[in-house]
Amino acid sequence: MSDIVFNGVSLMALTFGLVEIIKSWFSIGGKVVTGISMGIGILLNVGYNLSVEGLPTEASGWFSMVIGGLAFGLAASGFYKFVDARTPDNSAG
Repeated sequence: MSDIVFNGVSLMALTFGLVEIIKSWFSIGGKVVTGISMGIGILLNVGYNLSVEGLPTEASGWFSMVIGGLAFGLAASGFYKFVDARTPDNSAG
């Protein structure tokens, strides 16, 4: 999954970055960010697969795209939560 690169851009890194931008622009967190992260992951993965492989002709192709997108989104959300739980709060200083 981490080796999915489009025009030199890692889709996993792009998912992380887009989620962080949306969080900072709208000052949101929690479950909303998890949902947004999953949505971004699905959109990027489906877009990538459509551009590389074209429109799937079987249900397994669509299923694979959605599951891969969920994995991207959940990885971005989980990574943030993992790091945030282990990083000191710098808001006071």
